[in-house]
Amino acid sequence: MVYSLPQLLPLAEPEKLENSQQLVLFTKQWHPSQLKVDHFHEVILNECTIKELKKVLSEVSEIPVAEIEIAKGRGTFPCELSVLEMQSELDWNPSVETLGEWPLYINDDGAVLYYRDKTEAVKELSEEEKKEIKKAETARLGGSQPKTNYVSPRKERALKIHVNLPADGE
Repeated sequence: MVYSLPQLLPLAEPEKLENSQQLVLFTKQWHPSQLKVDHFHEVILNECTIKELKKVLSEVSEIPVAEIEIAKGRGTFPCELSVLEMQSELDWNPSVETLGEWPLYINDDGAVLYYRDKTEAVKELSEEEKKEIKKAETARLGGSQPKTNYVSPRKERALKIHVNLPADGE
């Protein structure tokens, strides 16, 4: 069997992760006035505190630190949620000082956090607009089951175990 080495690509910018003590999180900004969620943005924290997180998010989003509210994504990655439920179903701005406290319990890299500007008003929708959004999101999210686009690079093979049993009389 021939193995090939992965192709090495240069980074577009210097590596931001400097040591294993830093925490890497995936964040998405929620825009209640537009009923829209931005794409993922990776943030790196030197301290696992809400203060540090809000400071970093403020730098990324230009929202003043005092106006940022956060919520932990629900379920497994990518933590998709309907924009109709985003405002009410997430636990916005939990009163904790560190990310490791309940209800966040973020101690490892890769957690998903949503954030918003608390001064931004929620868009009011008619019943017809709500139905259209539900229809579009049902198609996007695949009903209650999130779609995955993961394809395994190899086929699984059955494991065979051969056991040599001793012959009678040995």
